[in-house]
Amino acid sequence: MYDCLQDSYTDFSFAIFDAVGRPRPLCGSLSATPLPSGDNSALHDLAAFARDQGYEIDRCEQQLTVRDISLADALAINTRFGGELIISCDLRRDPPVRF
Repeated sequence: MYDCLQDSYTDFSFAIFDAVGRPRPLCGSLSATPLPSGDNSALHDLAAFARDQGYEIDRCEQQLTVRDISLADALAINTRFGGELIISCDLRRDPPVRF
């Protein structure tokens, strides 16, 4: 699990490839809202960035959700927009890891 606040992660003990060698990446949804002192321009920039990467987005007045985002792109968005937006991300692997 990756913790953006602490910039750390915990490894999982599972194979990262399925039986035929395809990767099983983490993916999920990323939500962003402006900082209390910010405006919506960063949300607009994030929406354009996500669309350019081929992601579908849902946009409300003060929140943007990027659907089916990969871990690498979520980290890139956090690096690029983390100073202007409050970013929350829920990533999972399909099928889920079973211990």
